[in-house]
Amino acid sequence: MSRPLRCLTSSLRTLKPLPTASTLPPREGRNVGTAARRYSVIALKSRSEEQPRSAPQRISQRGRPRVGYVDEVEEFGSQGTSSSSVGSGKEGEDGLMEKQSWNGPRSTWKEPEPRFAEHLNALFPTLQFPPELAKRILTHASHPAAMYGHNAALSFTGRRVLESYLLLMLSSSSALQPSHDMDTIVARTLNSYTLGETVGSKWGLGRADLDQRELLRTVGLYKIQGDAVGAIMGGIFYQFGGSVAHRVFHTRVLPQLLGRGLPNAFGKDARAACESMGGEDGNLLLDTPTAQTAS
Repeated sequence: MSRPLRCLTSSLRTLKPLPTASTLPPREGRNVGTAARRYSVIALKSRSEEQPRSAPQRISQRGRPRVGYVDEVEEFGSQGTSSSSVGSGKEGEDGLMEKQSWNGPRSTWKEPEPRFAEHLNALFPTLQFPPELAKRILTHASHPAAMYGHNAALSFTGRRVLESYLLLMLSSSSALQPSHDMDTIVARTLNSYTLGETVGSKWGLGRADLDQRELLRTVGLYKIQGDAVGAIMGGIFYQFGGSVAHRVFHTRVLPQLLGRGLPNAFGKDARAACESMGGEDGNLLLDTPTAQTAS
C-alpha cells in the first residue's frame, strides 16, 4: 500500500461520527412552551363567565359642538375697544349651553338683526336695504353664522361690477397711454386689502360686519372689510340696479382710492365724474318713486 493511501486510511479512522438528532442531549427548559400553553388554557377555562367583555362605547354625535363655533370670543365695543364675551343663555335642545357674544345668542344668528340694515341705510340714506339682504352682505364666510347665508356670492358679483366700472372709466379717460397696463391698474386699485383699508374703514364695516375677534386674527380685518365692500356693491347692483351701483362707484368708492392704487394721472377724470353725479354726498336715486318701488 502506498504511503498516501495509508495516510488517508488512518485519517478516516480518527474521525468520529457526528451525533444524530435522536442522540442529542436534552436541553434544559425544552418543555417551557408546552407548560405555558397548558397554563393559558386552564386560565381561560377558569375565567368567570358572569363578567362579559365590555364592548367599546359609541360616542353620540348629539352632544358634540358644531364644527366652526368658537366657545370663547371677544367683542368690539362702540369705540373700537375689545372686551370679553359675557354670560351664557338657556340650554338648547341639543344640551349645549348657548354662549352670549356681541353677535347675540347662536339661536338668533339665523334671524336678521335690524342693526345691519340700519348701518347700511345710514351709509346710503336714499337706499333702504331689506334686513335679510343686509345681514347677508355683512356676514363673512368665516363666521359660524355663515351656515345661514354669507356674502361670498355678493362679493364676487360686486368685484365684477367694480372692475367693469373702473375699466369703463379708464378706457374713456384722456390720460390713458399705450404704456398703461389696465389689468395691473385694476388689480392694484381693487385689491381686497386696499378696499378694506380705505373704503371699508371709512364706512365703519369693522364694527358692523358680522365677525368675531378670533376670526379677525386669522382672516385679517382689511380682508374682511374688503370683501364686505364688494358685497355691498353686489347687493346694491342686485337690489337697486346698475345705474345706482354706477353712481355709488363714482361718488362713494373711487374718490377714496385716489392715490391708493389708482394712478394720479386718472385723478382729474375721477373727480370730474364724481362732481357730475352730485359729489361724494350726491343723491343716489334720481327718481324717488322708483326708489320706493325698488325697496
